[in-house]
Amino acid sequence: RPADPPSQDFIMRNAMDSQEVAVGWWPGDDRYPKPAFYAYAHPAEDGYSGRDLSPVPGGWNDELGEYVLDHEAAAVTGNPEQAVIDFCGEIFSHACNVCDWNPALAASAAGDPPPIR
Repeated sequence: RPADPPSQDFIMRNAMDSQEVAVGWWPGDDRYPKPAFYAYAHPAEDGYSGRDLSPVPGGWNDELGEYVLDHEAAAVTGNPEQAVIDFCGEIFSHACNVCDWNPALAASAAGDPPPIR
């Protein structure tokens, strides 16, 4: 569904003009000085922030306005790859629930995409 971009600069206007959930990795910055996986929804509906993801490592970061899974936290689990997959899956499912999106979209993250209309 269409969504208002957070600003009118070229990238935001063209990249965030519809609802989305995004996950990725970044090396950190001054606000969060360690490598981590991140996740956000746009637009984030009421109730999106602050969800307890346990037993999945990671959680909401108020300063960033995103869910964060520290690279180190994933690395020390028994199965780092699965920890990241679980983090992403929890975020996708949570975004579908809170943002009133089709729950089949979360299944597409697991390799089972919904049919194309």
